[in-house]
Amino acid sequence: MLTATIASTFSVGGIAFTSQASRSAAGQIGHNITLPAGVAGAISAAGVDGLATGHGIAGSDVVDVHWTDPADGTHKCRRGLTVDTANANDIEFDETPTGEGDALPAEDTAVIVGLQVEVNTDFDGDDMEIVAVRSSQRAVIDFRDAAASLSAVKLPAAEAWSWVSGQGVANPLTGDPVDKAVASNGSTTAATLNLGILYASA
Repeated sequence: MLTATIASTFSVGGIAFTSQASRSAAGQIGHNITLPAGVAGAISAAGVDGLATGHGIAGSDVVDVHWTDPADGTHKCRRGLTVDTANANDIEFDETPTGEGDALPAEDTAVIVGLQVEVNTDFDGDDMEIVAVRSSQRAVIDFRDAAASLSAVKLPAAEAWSWVSGQGVANPLTGDPVDKAVASNGSTTAATLNLGILYASA
């Protein structure tokens, strides 16, 4: 059996304390993934313009578009957009196939375009005991089955997200096997994404 541990340190309300949760199971997966820097631009009628020359995005690439909501400062993301045309300083997409996540913002809104990076991971969500993920920069990771998203998680820079069995919180990946994950960088600085999973093997 393998053992994984989630440990946290808190300093809240003038007091400090720690928490630790350990689980044991037969299978584990670990990934350290490089997410290339996103490219800054602005929403246009056809896609995103104002991209730097040499932006590196090509036709048929799949991208996520990240932005900060001007109303409340939250991280928004439109995921899975296939680039139809890439030019020197802009890209165009028509949402065919349809993207997922937040609706694209108003024209001229500042955005970051991040290339989707596939994480080759395969496990049954129903058997999961622990999942933990962290990115050094703002990012999104989307756990997917063969046809659709199971759970997409927005990651603030350097803040980990995790789930542990037995804590009364519903398993976010139950119901279908996870066939892969895709992730993208919501900043203009290259990032490292860490993903760890503990699961009961069949």
